[in-house]
Amino acid sequence: MPAHLKAIAPSLLALLVACAQLPAKEILVRSWAQEGYLRPSLEDGTKLEESYVFFKGEYFPGAYLENSEQGTSFLEVSTLLEEQLESRNYRLAKHPSAADFFLVIHWGELTPEADAFENDIDASFDDDLGDDANAFNMSGVAESAKRKNAQIIGTSSMYDMHVYSMKRQKLEEAVQIDRYFINVIAFATSEMKTRSEDAPLPEPKWITQLSVPSSRQLEDATAFDILAKTGSAYFGENVSDLDFMREGEKRGVVRIGELEFIESLPSEDSESSD
Repeated sequence: MPAHLKAIAPSLLALLVACAQLPAKEILVRSWAQEGYLRPSLEDGTKLEESYVFFKGEYFPGAYLENSEQGTSFLEVSTLLEEQLESRNYRLAKHPSAADFFLVIHWGELTPEADAFENDIDASFDDDLGDDANAFNMSGVAESAKRKNAQIIGTSSMYDMHVYSMKRQKLEEAVQIDRYFINVIAFATSEMKTRSEDAPLPEPKWITQLSVPSSRQLEDATAFDILAKTGSAYFGENVSDLDFMREGEKRGVVRIGELEFIESLPSEDSESSD
């Protein structure tokens, strides 16, 4: 093997191993849009162009970075998203005043397992617990953390599911493991402009939440790239239920219209009896 190939072989092998591991990990997607948000389309189905500007939301560096500056930056994440949004005919505006949407980006890594001990210690000093040391309830702290993480990755609906539901159990597992995530929240520029300074934010036009289990062998930049590419099938779409999918898997967005009953077809058994 040539010397220059030998030099890159170890790093290439590490990348191949990381990518080989990720398809076995399931990507969690929640995509929601206002009922009244419907993008106009051309006769061939192509969506008409809409513009946006990015706004930096909250960054979660996770518990494994010694310095949060070492993590993936807002510029890096927004650059990854820009390419995928373009595939949906969302274009980056040159100036905020010309944009149709403000896209607020939250991103980072949730590390519930690594944070659990620190969270429990902090909670033990909560004034609400009073002076009774026996009042400290670790399970309560864990549940509170789970609900916060569920909100961040878009799985809060699991609390409306039956406690023995397989889907709920799967979602609860997702909340309790380390995950990289990207959330894209779209606000209409027109509504943001007319909002008074002390008024709450208007309802988003659409939200897409993406997350994937993290691994110490998987570079965060690689994970965010995969999440951005996954989001390209969902940005601006309203999907009735959050969904698990695997890297590279293509799924259409199905909108259910009016149901129509048709005559049932004869089975093979009935045909053979004739």
